[in-house]
Amino acid sequence: MKALRWIVLFSFFVFLLACGKDPEGAKSPDKDPSLDDALALLPGNAIAVGTVDARAFFGSQSFGADLGKLVEKYMPLGPEAGFLPSRDVDRVTFASYSYSGVDVAAIVIGRFDSAKIKQVAASQTPTKAGAPIVVSQYGGRDVYTVSNVGFTLLSDTRAIVGTESGIRRVIERIKDKRVQRDITGWMIATVETPGAVLAVAADLATQPMPAEAVRQLPGPIAQNVRAARVLATFNDGLQVAGSLTYPDGSLAENSAASLKQAAHLSQWLAIVGVRVQKFDIKVDKSDVQLTLGVDDQSLRQLLASAPQWLGP
Repeated sequence: MKALRWIVLFSFFVFLLACGKDPEGAKSPDKDPSLDDALALLPGNAIAVGTVDARAFFGSQSFGADLGKLVEKYMPLGPEAGFLPSRDVDRVTFASYSYSGVDVAAIVIGRFDSAKIKQVAASQTPTKAGAPIVVSQYGGRDVYTVSNVGFTLLSDTRAIVGTESGIRRVIERIKDKRVQRDITGWMIATVETPGAVLAVAADLATQPMPAEAVRQLPGPIAQNVRAARVLATFNDGLQVAGSLTYPDGSLAENSAASLKQAAHLSQWLAIVGVRVQKFDIKVDKSDVQLTLGVDDQSLRQLLASAPQWLGP
């Protein structure tokens, strides 16, 4: 559970939270320019792909400080390794796979102090996760593991983070010189939508979700989904637009009915200070399209209550 929670936390600002070009000064010093392309580093056959402008979220005047505190509370590494997510992470591009259950690989763009990380690993001092950093070798690279979740540095500005299987698949692509964009074209187009602070695309037609993940979703919504897209922008809070694609219109109508019921239940979130605004659901042929907004105050409240469900 701790390993899963770290993945969720590391991706918490990913899920709340992009696309566009890399920030100025974030270019990798690696000689191979292909290592600058996160979508080329990630393997194909992804269930879902997403990217987030972490710098935009951490830099928010309204809730950025709260988000930074939350992420840094749970991140196993901290100042002892010369690393603060709110200061050092610019962007995370991630993908999920089904190699051995649910696996994740993420390419993190930012700043990393390899010397301090090696020093912390060599000291065998327990991290905030309660376990020391374990160092192993794979594909000629040092892989650092904490509580069964790991990372490896590609350079001072690039890191691979994820489950062991996810990290190994990326390392194998680099070692075998197979770094190229193998992810489905429409998913890449979604992830690269201009102006989005969050973009996620899921191909559930050719890459079905693992059964344990499907069981967590409401039946009519999860059944027979072929594709899903989520985009978010900043505009008086966080504005989210999504779509679910089904084989036919009748299945889309059933899903829309379930989503509308969920929209009514979302009113209960107001009790804890989270107000969902402009929740709109409509069916267009075999697509269910939905939009919603969450204001800044609600985002701050959501961040404040997050430790209650993330645990100590």
